[in-house]
Amino acid sequence: MRPTLILIALLGAALLPAVASAECKNFNSSEVRTAVIKKTIMVGMAAGDVKRTWGEPTRVRSAYPGGDEWEYWNPAGDQVVTFGPEGCVTGWYTHRD
Repeated sequence: MRPTLILIALLGAALLPAVASAECKNFNSSEVRTAVIKKTIMVGMAAGDVKRTWGEPTRVRSAYPGGDEWEYWNPAGDQVVTFGPEGCVTGWYTHRD
């Protein structure tokens, strides 16, 4: 394949819409609004929805194996939210020093 055709093929692929992985979920606006009001997060939630629910994280560990981790300070133990490679919540846990 000629270099020009390769570049066109790459540019065309970049313009295609991203496909959500199996771990990401499209919550409807009512589900997100309820989560924000209750201050709860859910597996499959997008990073922007987590920020709307819990605010900005205290610390971010980027490129953690498999995805990022966001830490939220809490006197009873920091809450750590884990994200998969597609940027959606895979889980969370409490970290105590």
